[in-house]
Amino acid sequence: MQLKVYISIIIIFLSTTVFANSKIYLIRHATVQIEKPGWRTTKEIYKYKVRYNANSVHFFNAKNVLNKIDNHKTINTVFCSPQLRAIQTAFLLFNSQVDLNINDNLKEFDYPMMHFPLIKLPTKVWQTITFISWMSGANVKDKPTYKQRKQNLKEYSGEIIKYAETHGEAVVVAHGVLNHVLIKILKKKGWKFENRDGYGNLSVNCLVKK
Repeated sequence: MQLKVYISIIIIFLSTTVFANSKIYLIRHATVQIEKPGWRTTKEIYKYKVRYNANSVHFFNAKNVLNKIDNHKTINTVFCSPQLRAIQTAFLLFNSQVDLNINDNLKEFDYPMMHFPLIKLPTKVWQTITFISWMSGANVKDKPTYKQRKQNLKEYSGEIIKYAETHGEAVVVAHGVLNHVLIKILKKKGWKFENRDGYGNLSVNCLVKK
């Protein structure tokens, strides 16, 4: 009887242990197989965006990414965006050895395109203009506002933090802008950079809480 009690206590202790040096790795998805964006109208950019969301990623050398992650062979859960490019990246990195914890809060920040059918500008210029407009609340339409998405991500980050603190590390596969915002949220919660890798495709930013 006493042995069962001791075992139960040990199990409870292990399940509630907080690792002293918890880490969170934020990975951006691989490059999508699509032509480089050029000068386009907003209507053309919308079509480009639809194809970008549907296309597969380029094959890549997983070792170059995994070498930036401690104990990557023991990882069994990955927090992942529901978008195809993120899911494919996660599987190319970890094969079928992991469970994907897919959540809509990790989707790339999706903002409505402004409607100027006759004007052509570089795609990145249009994206910057519409993103800034969306952030200011002036360009919303039927999509969640930037403020709503950020608040939802802030609340969801608690799940990632809890996992990192109880397992020693958490891995997230998502998107450039989303990772950038998530890093700001984590830093406000006391996490700090251990490795800063930018926001390009397959970048791996690591934050630690000691």
